[in-house]
Amino acid sequence: MRVAFAHYSQENDISGVTTWLFSLARRLKDDNIEVAIHFVHSDVELGSEPLALQKLRRDGIEISRVSPQSTLEAEAQQTLEFLNKWQPSIFLPQCLPAHFAAAAHAGQKGLPWALTLHSDDPIYWESVHAFIHPKDRNHIVCVSEYLRDKLIGAGRAQHAHVIPCGVAIPQDLTTFNDSPFNMVFSGRIWERQKRASLVIQTFVKACQANPAMRATMIGEGYARQSCEELVNAHGLSHAITFTGALSPNQVRPHLADCQAILLMSDFEGLPVALLEAMALGVVPVARRIPSGIPELIVHEQTGLLVSEDPKDAAHALIRLSQDKHLWRSCSEQARRLVADRYNEETSYRKWRTLLETLLHDRDSSATIRFPIDTSVLTSIPKKNPYLNSISKRQKALTSRVRQLLRTTLARVKHFVKTIFQDLF
Repeated sequence: MRVAFAHYSQENDISGVTTWLFSLARRLKDDNIEVAIHFVHSDVELGSEPLALQKLRRDGIEISRVSPQSTLEAEAQQTLEFLNKWQPSIFLPQCLPAHFAAAAHAGQKGLPWALTLHSDDPIYWESVHAFIHPKDRNHIVCVSEYLRDKLIGAGRAQHAHVIPCGVAIPQDLTTFNDSPFNMVFSGRIWERQKRASLVIQTFVKACQANPAMRATMIGEGYARQSCEELVNAHGLSHAITFTGALSPNQVRPHLADCQAILLMSDFEGLPVALLEAMALGVVPVARRIPSGIPELIVHEQTGLLVSEDPKDAAHALIRLSQDKHLWRSCSEQARRLVADRYNEETSYRKWRTLLETLLHDRDSSATIRFPIDTSVLTSIPKKNPYLNSISKRQKALTSRVRQLLRTTLARVKHFVKTIFQDLF
């Protein structure tokens, strides 16, 4: 069996999808399955390879790196060139529409593939509608039951599988401590999706209300500077710290030293950061949104669910810091839930079953013949401005300007909602 993945890559990436992918690739390699990963990497022209990718090479995983292209079709052709060179028996594209387009084209030629829905991001749903056809034997992996149910509602669930991203269950556990009571955010410090402004406002309010509380922001992203500016403006640099990007092995000790983890996202799938923290007994406090989060957090049993109001989230964190019984109960139940249902061994067994199913589908249908013709990509929809627009690299705006626009838009949205809540 030869399994090929396709994914994006960027320096110091600790996203849940990336850490899950690296873990799955290594586990497959340990089972004597040949593995290759095709990366679209924004810094490929620099010639330096991220340390994480160097480690994958040393583990025997073949790595392909290319630079981003200006169109969906060009990136899809890059992916097909990789497939023609490596000739896998199964293709598992992740995240990028161009990779899904290449998979759909190769699938028409007989290559088994599966699309993974990692979150409720509109990009995924546009890709499902563009590249998954109800009459075809296409497989879709959903990381949560919520996504599977939404897929059923969209009429695209003929071959849907629920496979959460499993995590390791460590032997050691965090313990309750109210002085300091340590809080953490772990992930991309972005306004889009992760709502970094709400996270940092929550931490500021909690630390102002209880001087014994401390917060750590683990990760990197375009919104980090504005978050640090807010912390400094309130004189809380001693209480709220930023680690920058850390490797997965570096993240775990930080999580183990915390009592609560905060997530205020607009949309999610099944957040790996929450799973990793809950496996250590860290109590999650997360925004109540349609996602896999309510599958993990039963309010006041395995964690606390809150609104998007930072005051509400800060109150929940303060409540945990002052109620040892509630914290211990949530901590024990959170760890038990992850150990029973979301451990990495259970997840891996489900992926192996899916791979065998994909191979069986290949054996019972036309076998692909390489090379795949890339001259005409019939899988790419001609009239889908959304997919075509997101593949174009906008160079007119600097990252700083994009950060300001995104942060300002999110703050205006929150302000308007707050006004309406007060009025009604």
